[in-house]
Amino acid sequence: MKIILASHGALAKGMKDTLDMIVGNQVSIQAYSAYDEENVDFASDISQQITREVNEQFIIVTDVMGGSVNNAMTELVLRYKNVFLITGMNLPLVLSLATYSGDIDLKALDELVQEGKRGLINVNKMVQSAKEE
Repeated sequence: MKIILASHGALAKGMKDTLDMIVGNQVSIQAYSAYDEENVDFASDISQQITREVNEQFIIVTDVMGGSVNNAMTELVLRYKNVFLITGMNLPLVLSLATYSGDIDLKALDELVQEGKRGLINVNKMVQSAKEE
């Protein structure tokens, strides 16, 4: 399984740097900062990689639904059977993906997305509840 992080600006590269700091260098994870000087044609680069590695499963994680990066990656989901796409990138999700060792299917992907969602916490509400107890 290969994981591709793709975002507007440097979010994906920052996410990869942070992930590597926490769990060590992850060679199966690549980051693309779309539309910067290095990755003007990021979608083509990713598509070529998927074409070369047809027996590999790819999970692509993008920053925001409806954004141009996610829209470009949606085209890859429509074109390739071995591509899964998640949007709403956050570190808990990326950590869950990086440490997941099972087979990927829609059910497993849903469980990983739920783990990412559980990482979103309104700390003010949590602190207020603790004060009230």
